[in-house]
Amino acid sequence: MGKKSLAKNSIFNMAYKGFTALFPLITTSYVSHVLLPAGVGRVSYANTIAAYFVLIASLGLPSYGVKAIAQSNVDKEQRSRTFLELFLINFAATVLCAIAYYLFVNYFPHFADRKPLFNVMGLMLILNIFNIDWFYQGMEEYVYISVRSFIVKIASFGLMLFFVKDESDYLIYALILCIATAGNNLWNAWNLRKYISLEEICHSRQGKAADTGLHIGKHMRPVMILLASSIATDIYTMLDSVMLEYYYGETNVGYYSNAVKIVRMTYTVVIALVAVFYPRISMCYKQKDYKTGNALINRGTQILLLLALPCAAGLLATAEYVVPLLFGRAFDPAIPTLRILSVLILIFSIAYFLGHIILTATGMEKMILRATVTGAVVNVCANFALIPVLKQDGAAIASVLSEAVVTVILLVHAKKYYILKFSRHYILTLTVALLAMLAVTFGLEQLITNRVWMILFVIAAAGVVYFVVLIILRNEIVEELWKKVRVYAKRRQG
Repeated sequence: MGKKSLAKNSIFNMAYKGFTALFPLITTSYVSHVLLPAGVGRVSYANTIAAYFVLIASLGLPSYGVKAIAQSNVDKEQRSRTFLELFLINFAATVLCAIAYYLFVNYFPHFADRKPLFNVMGLMLILNIFNIDWFYQGMEEYVYISVRSFIVKIASFGLMLFFVKDESDYLIYALILCIATAGNNLWNAWNLRKYISLEEICHSRQGKAADTGLHIGKHMRPVMILLASSIATDIYTMLDSVMLEYYYGETNVGYYSNAVKIVRMTYTVVIALVAVFYPRISMCYKQKDYKTGNALINRGTQILLLLALPCAAGLLATAEYVVPLLFGRAFDPAIPTLRILSVLILIFSIAYFLGHIILTATGMEKMILRATVTGAVVNVCANFALIPVLKQDGAAIASVLSEAVVTVILLVHAKKYYILKFSRHYILTLTVALLAMLAVTFGLEQLITNRVWMILFVIAAAGVVYFVVLIILRNEIVEELWKKVRVYAKRRQG
């Protein structure tokens, strides 16, 4: 198959991640008014329990599978073989986890009065059998992923509006959440026929030596290492909230968790722009085309900084307006917490692109686990030292410290696989644009009132100034993108 356009994939993936991050805010707004806090909390808790089983069932496939498919995307027979190997691993793990889940929720006394809800939510775990987004990401089918997700989410929201009418409909709401998952996964399975051919594997095995069969074992070590990394990350990220609740109660947990949601939503959109480089970089390392791989890494890093820096700086500058806009004045104590956490947008982005992607693409997954475990230790120590004194701000500082340590370790291990080279002009244009953006933000602050549109106007104005300055100063990345936009516009007119 021909190579997809990285620019097109980046735009669609960013739109997909942005909509995925925004959609829960829209649905939660409606459902919260209907089911009320008790109903929302009930379904949310069941969803959380099911999600942990899904995490284990998925192993490390959401990350490893992208690399494996990208590196085997030479012909249909090899691609089909790799997919079947990974699918069988996912199938076996999902069946085992589904059995464990249903035994857990049906025989553990804690869930006795909520068995119907947990049994319904378990459908999400069963449907993980067809959770093969990693395959389409490895195939660089980001346009398909975006369009499919958009259609399924809109349809599921329509079902919520039609069927979820009062507080007693929480089971229907849980079922619709599972149907949304089913829509994505079953659509994925149906669409597979375009890319996978089991007949070719059978013909290959009949015409070649016996060693052309499935080799599932070679995938087990990396997927288990990545699973361990995911579990370690989840454990120490949950510790913040657990310790806050222990020392100060649920209110402070609310301050902290809402600030974290904003940062993670922003970070998700930022890395979506460069996540599409992962399959291409994996293929370059597989083919030992280090020159092309290094060029992709440099290009991706420039794009990443172009978006991560203004997002981090902008969130830092506008935190006192963003928090009350999204959550109300009752959450004002989360403002300094958000300012501290805003740094994580840049740290997370660098760790993901220059750490996780490179180490996974080069088969060094164990370094990711080492970095994660070290970060967990730092996080635990920092939480015990800072939370009793600084409350949710202490938890935020602990998160920044631990993630910074993780990032440094990842970069130390990954730096031997690439060489970053940025021109002075690129750095200068980025610096000037950031300063101009912040100047506009602080200059227009006096115009901000409690009206939502004024806050959004200031944020939009700062963003426009940032990119206009980059265009005027002829930043390499922005100029290249601007040229592609003009060429595309001319073609459309022609």
